[in-house]
Amino acid sequence: MAKKKLSIMVSSTVYGSESDLDQIEAILEGYGYEVIMSKNGSVYVPIGVSNEEACLTAVEDCDLFLGIIFPRYGSGITHKEFSKAIELDKPRWFVAHHYVTFARDLLKQYMFRGSRNNRSFKFKKTGVLDSAKVIHLYNEAIQNHLKADKRKSHWAQPFFKTSETHKFIKTQFSNLNRRIEELKKLKENE
Repeated sequence: MAKKKLSIMVSSTVYGSESDLDQIEAILEGYGYEVIMSKNGSVYVPIGVSNEEACLTAVEDCDLFLGIIFPRYGSGITHKEFSKAIELDKPRWFVAHHYVTFARDLLKQYMFRGSRNNRSFKFKKTGVLDSAKVIHLYNEAIQNHLKADKRKSHWAQPFFKTSETHKFIKTQFSNLNRRIEELKKLKENE
């Protein structure tokens, strides 16, 4: 019986980033991972479930989770995938487009009431960012609601061009055996 590959779910909005996602998928597959990505049809869809249910089940089933925060919000399924990965405490990493981090810094004076997130904050869609929900997604990924010493698995590597994510991906995922050993230790400590 063949040994199961380590699976990594790549979660992101798709529109406008198709070729970038293809590159990321190829890099991860080259390192030996089974890549789960809705854009390329590798999310298993059980009979009779919604797209959202299938994607959330994929988060539950994956070994590792890579979230990519582009400046487009999409349908909201990506946000739910991120939330599920955080809820399940999946081993996870994030990369965030510079537009998102820049807009967050610029708009945070309006997006927070004291230390609390102002979820009612909105703005009109622009060519830079289509929704304040993208910033809320970023804040959730970095666990902004927690004190710094309570956060874990909240790294969000910034990038401007998607090719800038390749070094981060290489650093995090090129040593497949190291990740396998880390997962074994994690399961032993549960």
